[in-house]
Amino acid sequence: MHQSGKAGRSFFSFCKNRLKITSILRSYHLMVRALLIYILHIANTYIAWAGNFALGDATAYYDQDAIVNHLQLQKIFENVDELMFRFSDYFSNQPEATVKGFKWPEKYIETNAFGIFTHVISHEFHHKGQAMTMARLLGHIPPDTDIMRF
Repeated sequence: MHQSGKAGRSFFSFCKNRLKITSILRSYHLMVRALLIYILHIANTYIAWAGNFALGDATAYYDQDAIVNHLQLQKIFENVDELMFRFSDYFSNQPEATVKGFKWPEKYIETNAFGIFTHVISHEFHHKGQAMTMARLLGHIPPDTDIMRF
């Protein structure tokens, strides 16, 4: 990039003084870490609402501080798929069935199976959108993740 004059000097000064390579790398690693946390958070939300709350499971959550690789993430989401197949089988004839209880000691919740399903799906797409935006900011072109393609 060729820059001349005052504008060029201020740009290079900015790069020298503000964009230190260590801070760029630290920011990059933090964003990659945040992407991983989003993905594990999505899986944990399925466990929390569809599994533990609606189905009465007692499944442990994935540790968002753990370092995982793509094969582990794939297995985690295979487990989420199995959970959602169980949820779907259980509530397939009664999507309006009441699901109620204490989600937290101080928070009583009453909804139905369709509400739980809608919540976890909306939640996934919200965070997946954030993750795709972060990937773009990191210079990657993420795949098309739309469910329906035309």
